[in-house]
Parts: sequence; C-alpha cells; structure tokens
Amino acid sequence: MQMPQQQEKGRVGELTIVNYSAMYMPVSMVLLPLGVYVQPYYAELGISLYTMSAIIFGARLSDAFTDPLIGVLSDKTKSRWGRRKPWIAGGAPLLMLSLYMLFVPPENPSAWYFGFWIVTLYLAFTIVDLPYFAWGAELSPLYDERTKITARREQFHFAGTITFNLLPLVAATLIYLSRADLSSIWDLLDNFNEEFVGIMQERAGHIDVILNWIANFVMVLIPVTFLMALLFVSEPAQQVIPRRKPTFIASLKVVVRNGPFVRLIICYTVSVLGAGMTGILSYFFVKHVIGAGELYPIYLLVYYLSSVLGLPIWTRLANRIGKHRAFIVAVLWFAFWASWIPFIPSGNFGLFLVIMCFKGSAIGALLAIPAAMAADAVDIDSARTGEQRAGLYFSVWGLLKKGANALGGAIGLAAAAFFGFDPLADPALAGTAEGNSDSALLWLALLYSIVPAGFKFIALPFIWKYPLTEARQVRIRERLDRRGVAVQAQTSAAKAGV
Repeated sequence: MQMPQQQEKGRVGELTIVNYSAMYMPVSMVLLPLGVYVQPYYAELGISLYTMSAIIFGARLSDAFTDPLIGVLSDKTKSRWGRRKPWIAGGAPLLMLSLYMLFVPPENPSAWYFGFWIVTLYLAFTIVDLPYFAWGAELSPLYDERTKITARREQFHFAGTITFNLLPLVAATLIYLSRADLSSIWDLLDNFNEEFVGIMQERAGHIDVILNWIANFVMVLIPVTFLMALLFVSEPAQQVIPRRKPTFIASLKVVVRNGPFVRLIICYTVSVLGAGMTGILSYFFVKHVIGAGELYPIYLLVYYLSSVLGLPIWTRLANRIGKHRAFIVAVLWFAFWASWIPFIPSGNFGLFLVIMCFKGSAIGALLAIPAAMAADAVDIDSARTGEQRAGLYFSVWGLLKKGANALGGAIGLAAAAFFGFDPLADPALAGTAEGNSDSALLWLALLYSIVPAGFKFIALPFIWKYPLTEARQVRIRERLDRRGVAVQAQTSAAKAGV
C-alpha cells in the first residue's frame, strides 16, 4: 500500500542512514568472533567445554538486570545531545578495553580471567547496543524505510564480518608475495595455492594471530565510526502525549499485551537459539569434520559475503509480499540448505563452500526483517500509552536475543562434549582410538546444522498469520501524527495565553 503524503513525512536521507549504520561495522567485528573464535580459542587454551558453557550462560544472567535497566534509563535520559547518544558515547571506551583484554589474553589465562572480561564485554555491549537499536527504530516512522534502515545496518554488520575475515587472507597473501620470486607471474600463480595454504597453517590461520589483528583494527575503527554517527545523525524529536506516567511494572505489562511484539520475540528467540549453536560449533565443524581448520577464515568470508549480497533481494521481497511472509520464506530456504551439511564428505571444502553460499544468503534476512517488524510493533505501544519507549522494547528484545544466543552456545558446547567430542584431538586422527570417534563427529555435524534449523521451524506458527501489516502500521502512524499535531496546537495555545 502506497500513501504518498505519509510516505514523504519523516523520510530520512541515504547519507544519514549510512552514517548511522556504519558504527555497527566495528561492533560486528567484535560480536561474531565471540562465538566463532574467542570461545574455541579459550577451549584450546585448556578451559573445558563444560566450564565454558557454564561461564557463558552465567554471564548472560546478568543481562536480566542490566538490559531492562539500561533500556528504561535510555528512554528517560534528557540531554542536549538526545536520549541515546550519551549512552553510546559512554559505553565505547569500556567496549574497547574489554574486547582487547579478551582477544589478547596473557599466557595460560584462567577461567576467572575469561569470565570477568566476557561479563565486562557483555555489559559494554548492553550500554552501546540497546540505545543504538532504539535510535534506529526512531529514525523513521515509515514502514518501508524501517526495512531499509535495518537492512543497511545489517549490510554494515556483514561488511564488518567480511573485513575481519579478510585480514588473515590478506596477511597470508602479503607474506607469500614477500617470500616469492616476483620475476615470473606464472610461477607466482602456479605456486600460490600450495604456498598460501602452508602460510595459513604456519601462522595466518591461527586463532590467536587473527584475534590480535582484529583487536588492533577495531580499536581504530570504533572511534571513527562512532563519531560519524554521533556527530552527523540527529535524534528525531520525540512527541509525548501528556498522560499519567506508568510504573515500570505497568510498562512491562503493556509490552506483554502487545500481541505482535510477543509473537516476534518468541519467533526471534528460538531462531537465535539455533544460531547460537551454529556459531559456537562452526570452527570445530570446519576443523574436525571437513578437515580444513586453516581455511576457516575463507569459509566465514564466503558465508557472510553471500549474506550481504542476498540482503537486497530479501528486502525487495519483504516490500513486495510483506515482512512476515519474507521471513517465512527465508527460514524455509535456510533450513533446506542446512539439511545437506551432514552429508558433505570429509575434505570436500569446495562443496561445503557452495552449500554455505546458498544457506548464508538468508542470514541477513533472518536478522534484518524481524528488527524492522519490531520497530513497527513499538508504534502500537506509542498509540496506547502516548510514550516513546523504544529503549524498553529493545531492552526486552536484546535480553532475549543475547540470552538465546548464550543458551544456544552453551547447549552446543555441552552437547558436543556429552557426545564425546574433544576439541583438543588431532583432526588427522579422526575415527581412530586417539582421535574423535565417527559418532562424536556425526553428532557435531547434526548439532551444527540440523538441530539449529529445527529450532527455526518452531518460529513459523507464531509468524504465519502475523497481524501487523503495512496497512495497519500506516493507520497507526496516522493516528500518532494526528495526536502530535493536537499536542503542538495545545502547546502553542498555552504559550500564547501566557
């Protein structure tokens, strides 16, 4: 449904969207390594999978207190810079410190060291992430433009993941060129594949080296992109309808009564639960099942590049058939390709990459579309209460998202250990008494692919007949606009009478 006058009002420029979205690039360069590199790295440093899973799950319990607190305080903040910006600016230094301490640990770090810094990093994410997402939900009131904003944010998210995966590959290429005879281009090309793999095995593909590169790169990128957003993107003025202020408990009750939002968080939570399992086990799967651990950065690069390339297609599909229908299609597409992964022969890295391209093309949609739908659902609260409380809503959203991700990771690690998987075993001895058994590797493959896809199917009944369509969202926005005009008129009349 197109409503020209309403579509024009509140529209923001492309440059504003880009400046806002760009700061999610360095954040993503910290987020993804937490699951795919940091935890496997500490496991290889000697911290057991059971201990790791307990620490991760325990660390996320603190979010049950910090997320609603930060969300509500962000909503209530009043400053000359806005409600969201002070929190983002204040959380950035803590984010930088904690990520460096976690990514570049001392020799033989203890479980206490890992636990302290991962809890601190999660807290820093909460301080930055919740106001940032609430800010994004408030940038535009338009149904289609909200999809564009979340899609652009996810594109920068995946650009960050692509960039950090390019770091070891670029480094390996430069090391090869520094060692090779540059007089013959043909010799360079003939020897590249064998020498490149050797360099990845020797140095560039090692987790500790990769994490060190990422930490130093992000320490420069965070200040640059955060300043771009804070200086060049304005927070929209919030019109509050005068009403009796609800208590915090009453506010939570309003959230629970928001039917479309409840459907969304159930749907998104079970989807993220599966994603947490996939992320935490991906390195182990590539190293021990496919037998190509040194090429893991290439897998991540291809996987997330396909996500970036696929996102514009899913965005257009969402605009054509509706966001909830596009999300259903994305789940089915993801699950279809995930079902083939356990059948990939060991050592066939090329076939694995092809399947992951198709599977990865849906990842962006599974993140961006629900976030855009959540922004629409917040409008229902504004219409009912007269309050602008995106911070409260996205604190609930973030809490369940992080909790589901942590629980999925904890389940993945504990289940892999339960079925006999040993992350310290030599992949070359797979299937022997000295290495991981065939049964343990089969369960690792299932926990990495089939089980997470099954979690996403749980979401489908909750989203199948999603009630908040574009037509309904437009009516809600028109209602809010009329109230805003009335409040402005009352305010002007009161000032004129003074």
